[in-house]
Amino acid sequence: MDLKSLRQTLRQTRRNLTGSTQRQHALAATQHLIRSRWLQRPKRIAVFLSQDGELATDLLIKRLWHRGHQVLLPIIQPKSGQLKFAEYLPNTPLVANKFGILEPDVPLHHALNPKVLDLVVMPLVGFDGNGNRLGMGGGFYDKTFAFKQGVKCRPHLVGWAHACQQVTSLPNQPWDVAMDALVTETGLRLF
Repeated sequence: MDLKSLRQTLRQTRRNLTGSTQRQHALAATQHLIRSRWLQRPKRIAVFLSQDGELATDLLIKRLWHRGHQVLLPIIQPKSGQLKFAEYLPNTPLVANKFGILEPDVPLHHALNPKVLDLVVMPLVGFDGNGNRLGMGGGFYDKTFAFKQGVKCRPHLVGWAHACQQVTSLPNQPWDVAMDALVTETGLRLF
């Protein structure tokens, strides 16, 4: 199956999950990540606002705020296609980007460089057992975190998905940045 067809199939699979199942998965995944050793002290954590059947992040965000973590959301830089990150609070004004994804409505010079983050919760369409991630195809996370290629450094990159989004294997391109871990409703897996 080509990647375009695989993306469509996996997106439909997660969209087909009932609202009740979605909430159960989000609650379980949130508990797995919150209990991890990475989140025992306040950190700068980038998260995304879920949509299109993605494993919900709203409960995770609330739990992170409650535990004193600084929560940030990605902002796509128009010229480079890389991401910067801006703090997200309950009253942060949001605006839709060109893809219809909500981002903090702040001047780009107020956004943070990804190197100052401790942990990044990343969206994905699919994943395999080797830590390879299939995104939407824009390469935003790969471009942004290219500095991590072959280097053990912060931030930790954590995929966030439903277990049903796992595939046997994904092609690994030279520009792909692997995940350090993955969280689903079934647990936290380190790579």
